[in-house]
Amino acid sequence: MSKLKSNLIYNVIYQILILIIPFLTTPYISRMLGAEGVGVYSYTYSIVNYFMMFALLGMNNYGNREVSKIKDNKEKLAKTFSGIYYLQLFITFLVTCIYLIYIFKFKNEYFLAQLIQSIYLISVAFDINWFFCGLQEFKVTITRSIFIKLITFISIFIFVKNENDVYKYIFILAFTTLLNQIILWPFLRKYTKFVKVKFNDIIKHLKPTMILFIPILATSVYRIMDKIMLGNMSDITQVGYYENAEKMLNIILSVVGALGTVTLPEMTYLYSKKKFYEFNSILVKSINLVFFIVFPVIFGFIVTADSLVYFYLGEGFWEAASLLKVLSISLLFSPISNIVRMQLLIPKNKDKEYILAVVLGAIINFSLNLILINKFNAIGASISTIVAEFVVALVQYLFIGKEISITKIAKNVFKFFVSSLVMFILILFVGKYLNNMLIRLIAQVILGALIYFILNINFIKNNFPISKILSKFKVNK
Repeated sequence: MSKLKSNLIYNVIYQILILIIPFLTTPYISRMLGAEGVGVYSYTYSIVNYFMMFALLGMNNYGNREVSKIKDNKEKLAKTFSGIYYLQLFITFLVTCIYLIYIFKFKNEYFLAQLIQSIYLISVAFDINWFFCGLQEFKVTITRSIFIKLITFISIFIFVKNENDVYKYIFILAFTTLLNQIILWPFLRKYTKFVKVKFNDIIKHLKPTMILFIPILATSVYRIMDKIMLGNMSDITQVGYYENAEKMLNIILSVVGALGTVTLPEMTYLYSKKKFYEFNSILVKSINLVFFIVFPVIFGFIVTADSLVYFYLGEGFWEAASLLKVLSISLLFSPISNIVRMQLLIPKNKDKEYILAVVLGAIINFSLNLILINKFNAIGASISTIVAEFVVALVQYLFIGKEISITKIAKNVFKFFVSSLVMFILILFVGKYLNNMLIRLIAQVILGALIYFILNINFIKNNFPISKILSKFKVNK
């Protein structure tokens, strides 16, 4: 348990640190590249991202899960790692070739951007994060990533100066991603080594990774396909608005995602050892934590979106404010789906239930996009995403509802909602008497945080004892 807590602390610190960089660069990039430049990056990255997903299949979750099962057996660990990685390397090579054929055969005005984006596919060939996550060695991955993120941050401000530098921006992000994967390799020999494996030891991993890939592909429909459909059915500036609104939400989603990443190997291990009390305890605490975070964020975004977008992204992104208000509602469903997926379905090998939920969500999202994007542009894509996230969360709950103690979380969830509603009413009221937009934004954020934390002081004391957190961090440093 102590390692789980320290890993969670490391991961949350890491998420906060890496979010500081896009937090600082997004307003700069928005002003330098404009909505069109941001749209070019987002549109071309969305395409290469699909190829990256096919290259990795479901190896991140599968590799994480399999490594966590046999991490105490070095011989099995080496054999499993070698088999999974050789499969990953072969598929990545195949997918990269297909991507290059695609961009050369269907050349368009974004050809150069698409060519630079191919660096991301090369980075997939070196991606062994799943191995370290399975071992729960997050400190190794985190420290090297912070260093690379700093290089990315500095490079953006040095080389990106105007709207013509969109290709430099794409190259910086793609190349530093590749570098981020490469510098992890020197640490590998401390934990395992490559061994000779038979063809069957490689190919046996294909079916389970493909099974876990299906929900990843389905989820991408309402995480990535939205932007591709927007670029084709609307225009590239709409993609730019949608991209930046989504980026602001991803700050919250990445923190919750860190919780799922850290707990997956621990939950898999606990379930395999039949330690069900500890298993359920982590699950309940995780769900409470998620609702504690998302309720005030949703209400906060609805109140402050206009001011936040104006000062953060600039006047050229006014439309992103409306998108942020609408998309923020998806925070009610997406984080919970993540927790259920990473802490229940994957550890318990309930792949069929996982697949059915996200495939159904993807079908609904794609269908709604065809109808709503033509009529409402990016707002239509946002509505489709909310509906899809709701369907996924609902279906997952129907599958595992009996395994979650509603009584243990209902009281806290209701309290988080009520305290967030009180916060919302008060900061909305205060905002009406502050004409200066900047002062209003600062006052609403500070006042909202104070109100919410005061109303939930008991929960915070019981779940975030500062002295214990710091001691855990020091012990595992």
